[in-house]
Amino acid sequence: MSIYSQSEQPELTLGFVPLLDAAPLIVAKELGLFAAQGLNVTLQREASWASIRDKVAFGVLDGAQMIAPLPLASSLGLGAAAVPMTTALVLSSGGNAITLSSRLMQQLDLDPAKLPCPLASGIALQQHLQHRTQLQPLRLATVSPYSCHHYQLHYWLSVAGISARQVEVIGVAPAAMAAQLASGAIDGFCVGEPWSSLAQLNGDGTIVTSCDQLWHNWQEKVFAVNQQFADNKPQCYLALLTALLQACHWLADISSNPDKKSQLWYWLVQGHYLALTDSALHNTGLSPNTLFNKAVPQAFGPALNMPWRSQGAFMLQQMRNLQQWQGPLNQALLSQVYRPDLYRQVAAGLGFAAPKEDWRYR
Repeated sequence: MSIYSQSEQPELTLGFVPLLDAAPLIVAKELGLFAAQGLNVTLQREASWASIRDKVAFGVLDGAQMIAPLPLASSLGLGAAAVPMTTALVLSSGGNAITLSSRLMQQLDLDPAKLPCPLASGIALQQHLQHRTQLQPLRLATVSPYSCHHYQLHYWLSVAGISARQVEVIGVAPAAMAAQLASGAIDGFCVGEPWSSLAQLNGDGTIVTSCDQLWHNWQEKVFAVNQQFADNKPQCYLALLTALLQACHWLADISSNPDKKSQLWYWLVQGHYLALTDSALHNTGLSPNTLFNKAVPQAFGPALNMPWRSQGAFMLQQMRNLQQWQGPLNQALLSQVYRPDLYRQVAAGLGFAAPKEDWRYR
């Protein structure tokens, strides 16, 4: 029985975007972990992070899987009206990759044996751009201007000496990335799995670096709610966090556990989740083994699931670097958005270890 059995709202709708790191929500639903907390949860698939943000902001969704910078951006009013949001649980680390189109790869002086490698691929692209004669700049895509994908892509370009003026960066929904690459509408993208693997298996692109090679052990997706929900329904919030942390723990050995791998695969391919159809799987050769042995997001660990305020501060700096926001380091804002105290409470209730510090410097 849940220790949060007095949940203020047992009927809930949570949002997700069809990516591998939606797995904690799917596992919590399919294994009955939400139900064990006295919660009747409906999972609602959304096409974009903007939709997720807006529906959580206005209470259409009670909570959602979110790209890690989005609760911070929403609280600051970046890209939409300011709505305070908060997170007490990181759902995943890693899982993003930068993929360039096969057309572009043919023009780069790059040894495929060196891939994936951020420095080799970045230098090859920089050298190509020096001699590029086309008037139209390269068009690269990320899922949102307020995402780790966006900041990681710009970081990769910057380290290679590529100016933001040499490329055009646009927004594309995750599930549309592979098709946009295949059609020639974009020359590359940064997105979470499985869309990079699908593009590569289809022959439309090549993964040139995993983003974990750029920022190791970096939070990628979080579970977030608006501040009003967290304040008004604290028992419900803790029950949700408990079920989701249990799901993350179940996923800890997914790459090495054949039974869990098959079970998760069965859930993911369903039309109401990732909608990886049988025909698509047959045509690409995508399978549990090929997918889960690639740039798979990690889902569990005392430091991994911790909503580090230091990582929030780093994301504020990325927003400043790209001139999205010009304010100072705001300790009060970081304390509102990131709630490591609630994470520790939930972890302790499940018998899991948790870091004692709110900031990490390594």
